[in-house]
Amino acid sequence: MSKVKYYSVSKKERYQLVGEFFDIVYYLKTKKEIIDFFIGLLTTSESLMVARRIQIAKLIIQGETYEKIRKKLGVGCQTIQKVDRWLHERDGAYLNVLENYMNRAGGKDKRMIAKTYKPKELLDRYPQHKFLKKMLGL
Repeated sequence: MSKVKYYSVSKKERYQLVGEFFDIVYYLKTKKEIIDFFIGLLTTSESLMVARRIQIAKLIIQGETYEKIRKKLGVGCQTIQKVDRWLHERDGAYLNVLENYMNRAGGKDKRMIAKTYKPKELLDRYPQHKFLKKMLGL
């Protein structure tokens, strides 16, 4: 399937197309139906890209630094930043969804961090800020 240029489709048509897509997803009843639908719809690469973004989000929630996430998953800082911004959109609604999932899923995903960060931790999260940490002697 070829890529669609976002701006080549009118706003009204985008709204209708995306709305219909979400209506279809909404009417899927079982986990099997959902899995079958997305496996049939998405390419292996697309499925992996979405799953990777979820992994990134989980690691951010667990307090991992951008550098550790980048090394562990082999993704770029820009991708990590986009996922981090996404997590905190809509007053943290997406963050809450993932935290609820992680709490229900149990296991090692249950490790949650406080929502407040210490200044040193913030400087560790962003690779471009590491020089500030060195300059401040932290």
